[in-house]
Amino acid sequence: MAVRTKKKTSKDPSYRSMKADYYPVQRQIQLSTTASASRYNLDVARQLSVVNHRLMRQGKTYQLKIDMDNRANAAVGPAQYDVYALADTWFVQKAWQLARAQYLRSTATERANMSQNLIARWEDFRVTSGVGSAASIVPLQYSEALAGASNAAGEFVNTTIVLEDGTTQRTFTWGSTPSASEYSILQEYSKSGDTDAAPSTIPGAKAYSGTEDLNETQMDELADAGNLPPYHATTFTDNVWVKVATLDNSETGVSPGASGGHSRMSTGFFNAPCGLVVVVPSIAHQLAGELSMTVKAGDYKGTAAMNMGA
Repeated sequence: MAVRTKKKTSKDPSYRSMKADYYPVQRQIQLSTTASASRYNLDVARQLSVVNHRLMRQGKTYQLKIDMDNRANAAVGPAQYDVYALADTWFVQKAWQLARAQYLRSTATERANMSQNLIARWEDFRVTSGVGSAASIVPLQYSEALAGASNAAGEFVNTTIVLEDGTTQRTFTWGSTPSASEYSILQEYSKSGDTDAAPSTIPGAKAYSGTEDLNETQMDELADAGNLPPYHATTFTDNVWVKVATLDNSETGVSPGASGGHSRMSTGFFNAPCGLVVVVPSIAHQLAGELSMTVKAGDYKGTAAMNMGA
């Protein structure tokens, strides 16, 4: 009879280190706040950073959706939630690129005179939404007793640029009415250059204007129609927020639900430049997990997030 012998550790497959079959990242996160408010600022990169214990940069266009639990907040009752995101347009992207480039130019000399070890390890170019009177949203996580608690951990400092006097500091905001301590990203980009508008006057003399096959009125039309751009030639609009959806778990006939029995529980996936989202409830209160966000799977540390640019 064959004698069984214990396998050596080096040959036993159960002792071998096996490579993970997937990139682990928690992309679905319930949301909460530590203060009651009528507006909430959701920073997608912050939620992902806190839950996954790693730096997720703000300078990305994240693809995400916001879902609502079909149960109302017990302390508030049924409510509606308007969800907004920055417009996913070329000038929003370019405005952000200019702001970041200016920050890097402004700090280039200081960086050259500092060793890499002295520069903050988790430095990130972070800007504010500019939406006032808004509370910050943080992740809601659960203990082994399945008790939910807000996780407000982590440092999320807005980027500051120091002016030439060496003392004046300013942050960057998407707001159109910045304070004395802020730069408006949109307004500064608008100053950087305007679209050249063609002259609005119509040329007087035209070649071959006397021949019967040519129509001067038509030539006037060709010269005039389209000589101005199909948008404001010298100013970018400050209205760069897009309403994505209104989430509603109200019951029929119950205030504030004026939906007549129609409810919407999810925004569906949408693009959020800088990962900044604003949520406005119909009743001011403290979030307690009735909303959740889910980021699509992708190539950026397991999430779908496109670079805003250099």
